Amino acid sequence: MKFDQHLRATVEASMPQWRECMLQYDKLKQAIKQMQQEYTRPEQASSSIMGLIDSEVDKVNEFYLERIEEAVIILHALQQNAEHMAARGAPLEQRTSCQRSLVSLHFNLLMLQNYVALNSTAVAKILKKFDKKYGTAIRSEYTRAIVELPFYRCHTLGHLVEESERLFQMLDTAISSVTTSQSLTTQPAGCLALLDTWQQPRHAQEAA
Repeated sequence: MKFDQHLRATVEASMPQWRECMLQYDKLKQAIKQMQQEYTRPEQASSSIMGLIDSEVDKVNEFYLERIEEAVIILHALQQNAEHMAARGAPLEQRTSCQRSLVSLHFNLLMLQNYVALNSTAVAKILKKFDKKYGTAIRSEYTRAIVELPFYRCHTLGHLVEESERLFQMLDTAISSVTTSQSLTTQPAGCLALLDTWQQPRHAQEAA
């Protein structure tokens, strides 16, 4: 299966709500074909394609940062709740409820990792395609220029995945010592609301 087909199939199957936030690989492929008719010098085409890729990469990076910002808020709220439960020995139903939220967040974080991998691969593929068409070597130059971008480094995302797993395990091993007659710790309502909207791009959240 060609990469553009794989990209479309994966997005539609796993993250259709993020379709508009993906790097537009097909659009860039068409742009390269059009440039072959418009530009005779590789330098002109290189400048044009890098400008188009810059715009797509900026979109992907901005979307990634939005998701990370919201995930940090959600995980902080869940962390406070989980640590309080573990310290007090919260009843099973409370720990299970918090664990369900952690599982949901963990799933979303893994989906974001897949989003990052797909877009990183798309950037590499489109640069390779351009170099092949024009006999240039812009791929390594461009990769060096974006390697420090948050979405490309992905350090914070990895930490969030590990922390959500740690909190789940902590709740799983906590000993229940609080009777159900005592007041129960509940998950923050704002945290639950954010979990419901986390998968939506920010402009969609604002429209809703």
